[in-house]
Amino acid sequence: GLKYHYVKDNIVDRANSGGKNGTIVTSLCAYCARMKRGNLYSCARKNACNKLVLAQHLDDCAESCFMSMMHNGFIRTMKAKYEINAGDLTVIRPMVYCRESLMTEFAKSNSLPVINENCPACFEEPKERARVKKLLSREETLYPNIYDNIRRSLIPIMHDDLQGILRCYTEEAVSKSRKNNKGQGKRKNREQTSDVVKNKNETTEVMEKADIIDPSKVSHSQALSDFTDKELVKEVARRKAHKFRLAGAMKRLDDDEDRLEQAKKECGEPSV
Repeated sequence: GLKYHYVKDNIVDRANSGGKNGTIVTSLCAYCARMKRGNLYSCARKNACNKLVLAQHLDDCAESCFMSMMHNGFIRTMKAKYEINAGDLTVIRPMVYCRESLMTEFAKSNSLPVINENCPACFEEPKERARVKKLLSREETLYPNIYDNIRRSLIPIMHDDLQGILRCYTEEAVSKSRKNNKGQGKRKNREQTSDVVKNKNETTEVMEKADIIDPSKVSHSQALSDFTDKELVKEVARRKAHKFRLAGAMKRLDDDEDRLEQAKKECGEPSV
């Protein structure tokens, strides 16, 4: 059978002095989550395990995404698979496409033991996750397929390589909207790197202004570390978009452009 490991830690008491300068923590839930995750990492290393399997489901991921958008202003959710910063453990969530109701039904039908919520902080008042769960439940009564659509929407942001790209574009848009002196310095930096970062992709006018790394301008002696994070992230985004086109997913759009060009020729209008 399977070997179980029981880890005991008095997290709530330590939270009273776990904040800045020995003060009480500002968020007990966030502190508890970090401490529990650290205990799981330590237990996995102690037992020579390289995979940590967590049981968050689709409902959890949907609630996390909505909470992140509403309170943090960023599209983000729990990843389906990622490697921790130390590099010695991989975290996977194989249940991210499963509904909570499905897991509840499975547990009941197989008489699995279910541990009731026993966290003292969760009895103080209704938490935000509970409110978001009720919100999505109300919407599901109107739109029965809402979680199927949410699952499809979450697939890209469940992967580790997309968060940096989204963060880059978000920060770039926010910085451009701020009218201060820092913007002038950033424009000068972009002008200085224009000789190295150019785009010869003929797809769209937007991509021409995207400061993509031009492979023909890069010498063999140049290392990736010579380029800025912004340049590298945009190059990754360009390659992903180009691969998307080659895979045929953009064929319909290409056909629409061809039909538009043909219509212009028939009407005597010049082609772009």
